[in-house]
Amino acid sequence: MIVNNTDVHFQLDCGAEINTICMKYVKKEQVRPTSAVLRMYNNTKLGPLGKTDLKVTNPKNKETFMLKFIVVSNKLQSLLGIEAIQAMDLVTINNDKFVANLSESCERLGDLGEASLTIDPECKPKALPCRKIPHALKDKVKVEIDTLVKRGILVPVTKPTKWVSQMAIVHKSNGKLRICIDPQALNSALQREHYNLPVFDDILPKLQNAKIFSKLDIKEAFWHVRLDEPSSELTTMITPFGRYRWARLPFGLNVSSEIFQRKLNEALQDLEGTFPLVDDIIIAGCGDNEEIAKQGNAAKLNQLRSRCKEQNIVLNEAKQEIALDEISFYGHKITSDGIKPSTDKVKAIVNMPSPTDIAGVKRFCGMVRYMSRFLPSLSNTLEPLRILTRKNQPWQWTAECEQAFNNVKMQLTDAPVLAYFNPDANLVLQTDSSKDGLGAVLLQNGKPIEYASRSLTNSQKKWAQIEKEALSVLFGLKRFDQYTFGRKVVVVNDHKPLETILKKPLSSAPRRLQDIMMELHRYDIEFQYLKDEKLVIADTLSRAFLQEDQDDRPRIFMSTVNEDISDERLDEIREATRNDFSMRKLINTIENGWPDNKSDVPIACAPYFNTRDLLSIHDGLVVRGEAIVIPQSLRSDIKARLHSSHLGYDSMVRRARGTVFWPNINSDIRQIADNCVACQELKPKPTKTPLMQHDDGQSPWNKIGLDLFEIKGRNYLVSIDYYTNFIEVDYLWKTTSAEVMRVLKKQFARFGIPSKIISDGGPQFTSSEFARFTRNWKIKHRTSSPNHQRANGKAESAVKVIKHLILKCEHDRTDQNEALMEQRNTPRQDTGLSPAQMMFGRSTRTLLPTVCREKQEPIKKRERRRKSVKKYYDKTSTDHPEFKINQNIYFEHKEGQVWIPGKVIDRLRKHTYLVKSQDGAIYRRNRIHIRPTQIEVTIRESSPTRIENRKDHPVRKPEPAQQKITPSELPKSKSLSEPKIVPAEEPRSLTSSPSLYMSYIISKLICEFTANIGKSKFCTVA
Repeated sequence: MIVNNTDVHFQLDCGAEINTICMKYVKKEQVRPTSAVLRMYNNTKLGPLGKTDLKVTNPKNKETFMLKFIVVSNKLQSLLGIEAIQAMDLVTINNDKFVANLSESCERLGDLGEASLTIDPECKPKALPCRKIPHALKDKVKVEIDTLVKRGILVPVTKPTKWVSQMAIVHKSNGKLRICIDPQALNSALQREHYNLPVFDDILPKLQNAKIFSKLDIKEAFWHVRLDEPSSELTTMITPFGRYRWARLPFGLNVSSEIFQRKLNEALQDLEGTFPLVDDIIIAGCGDNEEIAKQGNAAKLNQLRSRCKEQNIVLNEAKQEIALDEISFYGHKITSDGIKPSTDKVKAIVNMPSPTDIAGVKRFCGMVRYMSRFLPSLSNTLEPLRILTRKNQPWQWTAECEQAFNNVKMQLTDAPVLAYFNPDANLVLQTDSSKDGLGAVLLQNGKPIEYASRSLTNSQKKWAQIEKEALSVLFGLKRFDQYTFGRKVVVVNDHKPLETILKKPLSSAPRRLQDIMMELHRYDIEFQYLKDEKLVIADTLSRAFLQEDQDDRPRIFMSTVNEDISDERLDEIREATRNDFSMRKLINTIENGWPDNKSDVPIACAPYFNTRDLLSIHDGLVVRGEAIVIPQSLRSDIKARLHSSHLGYDSMVRRARGTVFWPNINSDIRQIADNCVACQELKPKPTKTPLMQHDDGQSPWNKIGLDLFEIKGRNYLVSIDYYTNFIEVDYLWKTTSAEVMRVLKKQFARFGIPSKIISDGGPQFTSSEFARFTRNWKIKHRTSSPNHQRANGKAESAVKVIKHLILKCEHDRTDQNEALMEQRNTPRQDTGLSPAQMMFGRSTRTLLPTVCREKQEPIKKRERRRKSVKKYYDKTSTDHPEFKINQNIYFEHKEGQVWIPGKVIDRLRKHTYLVKSQDGAIYRRNRIHIRPTQIEVTIRESSPTRIENRKDHPVRKPEPAQQKITPSELPKSKSLSEPKIVPAEEPRSLTSSPSLYMSYIISKLICEFTANIGKSKFCTVA
């Protein structure tokens, strides 16, 4: 420009309200004093040198203008402000060009820098299982995941991670899917930074002089923030296609809003007239007239565009509003005339239809009474309506009633009642659902901020009540999103079950609720239950709703009836439902609403009362959550199908859950499992019982365990002392009771008579001959149950040791007696002493050097060892309940074979029982070989005869049915009596002198030793 015949370079500043010029271009006599104070965009003060009026000529068109200038220092830039720019027509506002420039940046992913997530160290990590998704959505979900991976938003994970969340899928209004993380467990562990989120009232004073407004939306706002790798691993989620972590800040975390708002404020902090609020940005244009305001707004838009490009912020072209004189924001209309409440706030009240019955009048009056403390003069206006509610007053809606109704509505929406939003006050959202509509009201300090209501679709009217109530909460939160998002909201509802289910993980909620709950994760809500009589406003709005379509209905993607069931089967269930009287009653009750008291419910519907909140109607079927309610006529067939693969109770319950339902279904399933004969016969053993340890006796050779074993055609008897673990092994000529007693007498001669013997139930130990032997020698004898070798585990373990010793010695051609001697002198882990030391109180001399050891406390050490063993063993055991006499049971006849039915007839000791089979045979069995049954077992009566108690024989066997026999038919026999068994001799020490008895024993041992030479390599070592 030409000023005073001098070329002057001016900077055009659409945001400046005045013109400035440097002192060097102005003559001193042209400068006049001024009291003006200049401030830069960053609020820095400038001291002007004066003011002047100058002629300015545009050299391009030779036009001359008289402009006012503030004279400034030569160090500063000369400026032309917005008025001069407009007067000289130096700038053209081109919104289309701005939009074109804006669209260039909309394809890329924004970047506001990196952020970190902090976990509370006291919270334990949780790794959740994969959530199933419908087959129809799998391909779409995979495509969406692959797209996110390609864009760098998701990263596949192959290494282990401590935190694993589940994936959630949300249907967007455009039909596309949104992949989200279900962060419920993770949110409870995240530590918030508590950044101060701005609210609408913070920017209201700054918009007072604005005339033109623009509003921009940040595209994929949270994804502008990158997560560092440790934080990204915290957001790992599991999908049917593997695990993925979020490389960008995901939607749903309770810290996402604070992190994003802090980053955004830092990026735009010094832009004048630009106000970021969550993911929206308002740009205000000021000026004395609309044209100047538009130019100012355009200049600020250019500055914002430059800053967004500089800071890698991507804006959403589809949601922009450019250079308007009125925009809607946070429930208000922002205009050049000031801030006005949106008409949508009171639409639910103003358009409320007139009541059609006394109940509707009572609901309306109840809401009005709640608001009456804010409207002192409301009582007189309400009187015509109150008359209708009086007893015996006939229903007649007159013109006077209509006028009173409309007057009350207008007063309810007047400024004294409808409060402005206060960012510092608590926010309360009341919601309710009737059978036909939804209602919501936003309150602060008891005053309403905004009302909302809408009708339910025909399909939604058939939803379960809990689903309608959850929908009403989501409806209120989304309708008042400008208030509820980014801050804590107390949600008040009169449906108690909703309080519980909203605290559960998504995976445990009914499928129709999962999508609603996922959208609720966007908000920070605290649920409070309030009785329905106190929820007057929301209840009235839900019943007097607006008849209009809303676009805020959630799109439920899992609401289809179980897709695994064929159409033919569904038609069969649907037909049976129509023909079932109880089901027709149930459908009618669901559609018309459940009574509050169970006593008022029809008898046919009473069994469903406790689950009424989960019942809904879907295409002629009654559905509980996601399971179909089966009519009575089809339940037997469904039970048979459930048990067709002979699954157990728990498996059948899991199979039925989410598929079929009827009252007491779990009891019916248990009855199926308990009454199935095939399952009872082939069912596996019960889990092992807690370890019952034998006591070790009070002294050496006080208690011994016995067992027989055979190796390479030779039979042996192993004896082990419980107290010392000292092992004796003897060769047996025959496996008879007499031979076993002969060997035992030799052992007793060396070590004394034990007080107790433990053995298995072999015939050598259960014969009458051995019983007389133990009785005469004053020994308590206890046998283990058949197929329960663990009860004689000490002897079984000794057999294993001796077998290995014999085989290894024969392989190496070494002396078995020397090996046994070393085994006896080897210290044990549990006591620190050898069996020989424990047995004789000293170390016996061997071929190895003997060192005197310090005396230890072997008993206490062994006891600690025993307790440790029991503790470890009992971790996987179950203490089963004891059986009652005559209880129906199934028991294992022979190991590995099918189980057979029977009854318990006696309990010998803990975990040991006598059981009788159906043929009358009596067996002894341990608890782990018995299980209860609900099947009634019939026992054939007989007169049992005692037989030998072998491992694979019953204790008693039934006699054949007796028949009358004539004397001529009797068999000719010398004797009908059993062969006489010679009783075992009593020990001579009880009747003879010790010297004679010892002489007898020594001579007997010499004879036997001589006879055994050459027949066996194994000789016992004392």
